[in-house]
Amino acid sequence: MKAPNSKAVLGIIFLTVFLDLVGFGIVLPLLPFYATDMGATPLMVGLIISSYSAMQFLFSPVWGALSDRLGRRPLLILGLFGSAVSYIVFGLADTIGVLLVSRVIAGIMGANIPVAQAYIADTTTVEQRARGMGLIGAAFGLGFIFGPAIGGFLSRWGYGVPGFAAAGLSFLAAGSAVFLLPESLPPERRTKTTGHGGLDAFAARLRAARRVFSRTSLRDPIIGFFLGTMGFAGFTTTFPLFLDDPLGLNPMHAGAMFALVGTISAIAQGGAIGPLVERYGEKLVGTIGGLLLGAALAVIGLARTTPITVVMLVPVGLGWGLLAPSIQSLISRRAHAREQGEVLGVNQSASAVARMVGPVAAGSAFGVFGPGLGFIAGGVLVLASAAWIWLMPPRGAAVGDLNSTVADQRPAGEAS
Repeated sequence: MKAPNSKAVLGIIFLTVFLDLVGFGIVLPLLPFYATDMGATPLMVGLIISSYSAMQFLFSPVWGALSDRLGRRPLLILGLFGSAVSYIVFGLADTIGVLLVSRVIAGIMGANIPVAQAYIADTTTVEQRARGMGLIGAAFGLGFIFGPAIGGFLSRWGYGVPGFAAAGLSFLAAGSAVFLLPESLPPERRTKTTGHGGLDAFAARLRAARRVFSRTSLRDPIIGFFLGTMGFAGFTTTFPLFLDDPLGLNPMHAGAMFALVGTISAIAQGGAIGPLVERYGEKLVGTIGGLLLGAALAVIGLARTTPITVVMLVPVGLGWGLLAPSIQSLISRRAHAREQGEVLGVNQSASAVARMVGPVAAGSAFGVFGPGLGFIAGGVLVLASAAWIWLMPPRGAAVGDLNSTVADQRPAGEAS
């Protein structure tokens, strides 16, 4: 069903998600500095950061099930107001425990991104859907460009100020939704079941994972993406710690550097990835992305100097910008048209687990082995991801892909 004024509605969804993600990006580079000033070890920093992804993983099916029953609009508004509360708690935090609570609340409330995606599905035709979903991706990309830069700048007035600024943006997004966003799911289309909602969604998620992982053609690229995501999540966790010691830089520098990575990654995903994949295929482009990212992390760990670190941020952003969309596209292309949602959902769950494990592993390595070896270990992990992707066997008859004949006519770089 296509809702009236669908372009305007998509614009409002973009605005609300963008404002919320700018708020998330504001606190991202500050959190490790904030936590270490309170006495947190690198492992504690990793646990605090992974708590956000853990809550998203646990609560996203709950939010989705509730939105099917109650409608999209109230869940979106609740999530935005809840995010604002989490940022206020962040700004007021004076102990590691309170800081952890702020991230747990943020993760729970930030698990409503699938609700925004469902809203887009409700209000677009099949032909418009890809463009609508692309708006969510664009909001993520822009949020991770502007947010860290704003957060770094505001940190000169203390760590609480960026938290309150993020809360203000979330309140603004919530207000926009309250006054401008109509409901997309009419009562007659809502789920009437009185079942267990989120538990049913978890059970369905486990069944889907078993089906998807039983097929080598899907399991292999998902594992490759898991390893790459784990390495990149570890980088985003420990990079501010690395800037603090041994480089002696501050949150303003961290914000600027995260914004640089986000900008380069956005350029790669928005402009370079399409022509490169068309010419060389997803497998080769994804492998090159992993090699760039892994090698850059290792060089940062070996050199441990500010000029080389800044230069290496270019291949970090470029590598992630090539690796992530290439492998996601490859996974999608290896799936039947009728199972796209299930397969991509399993991959999203796997990447969420990687974002839970990566920060903890990176924080632990940073604390035990020091900043140099910690980054080298992260680089080796991403290089292993690149090797895994490149050595994946071609897609064979076991895949059962209805489009295998067409898909296997891709360039030699992705013969699988």
